[in-house]
Amino acid sequence: MLLIDWLIERYPASTRSTLKRMAEAGRVTLNGREVKILKTPIKETDVVAVLDRAATLPKVSLDPLVLVYEDAELLVVDKPPGLLTSTVPREKRQTALAIVTAYLAGDKKSRVGLIHRLDRDASGLLVFAKSLAAFDSLKAQFYHHSVGRVYEARVHGVPRAKSGTIESHLVESKDGQVFVTRDERKGQHAITHYDVVESADGFSRLRVKLETGRKHQIRVHLSGRGHPIVGDTVYGPQPLALEGLQLRAIELDLDHPRTGKRMQFRVKGLT
Repeated sequence: MLLIDWLIERYPASTRSTLKRMAEAGRVTLNGREVKILKTPIKETDVVAVLDRAATLPKVSLDPLVLVYEDAELLVVDKPPGLLTSTVPREKRQTALAIVTAYLAGDKKSRVGLIHRLDRDASGLLVFAKSLAAFDSLKAQFYHHSVGRVYEARVHGVPRAKSGTIESHLVESKDGQVFVTRDERKGQHAITHYDVVESADGFSRLRVKLETGRKHQIRVHLSGRGHPIVGDTVYGPQPLALEGLQLRAIELDLDHPRTGKRMQFRVKGLT
């Protein structure tokens, strides 16, 4: 049997021209691969599938997000500084969540799920779920702190210790700022590990690993040690120039929601 015969049997109301356009649009697959030649011979053991029209429509651009990885369960992007991750429904400013939602709008099987956030002025890796099962799996991983997250930060000063751990309880005030509290009943437990990569001219570049992920955790912890992040106008000195927040999420390790396989995502550090 030829592919055209298979298509005519299953789509008797369609003309040969329509079936040809269907194949040319990449909607027909043979054993998982696109096939555009209607005279392709097929065997009984072959698997022929016709994709839904919406699945083949060109997706909206992710710009200014940069696509790092995508499959049926999750999507990983590199967020630029200055872009909100998400906010209230009536927010008019552009957000990463809104961009991803528009990007996946033509995919009827996708249900966008926000898993975690990056500060507006921070940059780097963000993961979104594309199904309810993926959302539940990724949320559980973040809750149990099994997700590996590494940041790069440029800070003022030179830490005395080449590596260390900062542990405290953090509380968010009404104005959105976060501060350390000694009252463990009120604050959220926060643990940050850091290593000094290099130091020069009164500044240092740190590799920072999160054990917990609280709002502004890295910024508050480093500022509390006397080494605020360069460009942090909330927890550090006013910048001398128009420099952005020097904080970037460069590594993200997680278990794939469906296969359970450990996945590693990496992007370049601060420039």
